[in-house]
Amino acid sequence: MKTIFGIVLIVLLWYFLSFVIGSSFVLPFPHEVLGNLINQLSTPRFYVALWNTIWKTLIVLFLSSFIGIILGFLMGMSDTIYEIFRPMLMMIQAIPVVSWLAFVVFLWGVGWRGPILISTMAILPNTVFTTASGIKNIDRKLLEMVRLYKVSRSKIFRHVYLASIIPFVIAAIEVSIGNVWKVVLVTEFLVGGNGLGVELAWARQYVDVPRIYAITIIAVVLGIVTERVFKIISRRMLEKWEMY
Repeated sequence: MKTIFGIVLIVLLWYFLSFVIGSSFVLPFPHEVLGNLINQLSTPRFYVALWNTIWKTLIVLFLSSFIGIILGFLMGMSDTIYEIFRPMLMMIQAIPVVSWLAFVVFLWGVGWRGPILISTMAILPNTVFTTASGIKNIDRKLLEMVRLYKVSRSKIFRHVYLASIIPFVIAAIEVSIGNVWKVVLVTEFLVGGNGLGVELAWARQYVDVPRIYAITIIAVVLGIVTERVFKIISRRMLEKWEMY
């Protein structure tokens, strides 16, 4: 119920700002955006663009999580590996998105590979460093104790290492989900061959402001839904593994 009041407050504030600004080219009224959104939902082209953005986003999440967790685990276990890969990851983290855009345009031109590569590079360092932090924060006295009592490696991995890094991994993936939709749409907007980002580019080309806001709302909803679904899945997995 409180969420509904929050949404109503946003709509009322939106109407107020639209009235004050008085220009549909800057901030159209909510009912104009809603009408545009309904029109888009009735066209097959929208669903093709939506699907193209969704599968690219899922691939980016999988790649950044899979590579990030494995590399972060190794970096957390070994200071040598950490020092070897840290400069590379910091360099990836510091490279501006526009530099990546120039690189992929020269390499592949416009298409689906650019958004996936750039988005993965943007998300990956956070997952790696968060997972490595989880491993490094494991209580060393606890490790010495379980080794002293000759606990099996499988139990040490599950009840010490896995239990310690799971909260960090979940936090890293939640942050990635919050950012991945934005990054994918930006890269699609600039170098994508299809997707919601490309639809945004066309809307800008035709100065279709309500369409821009409608696609933005869809992106926000996708981000929120993805985060909620991940939380439900992660909670069930933790309950199954008796970690919740």
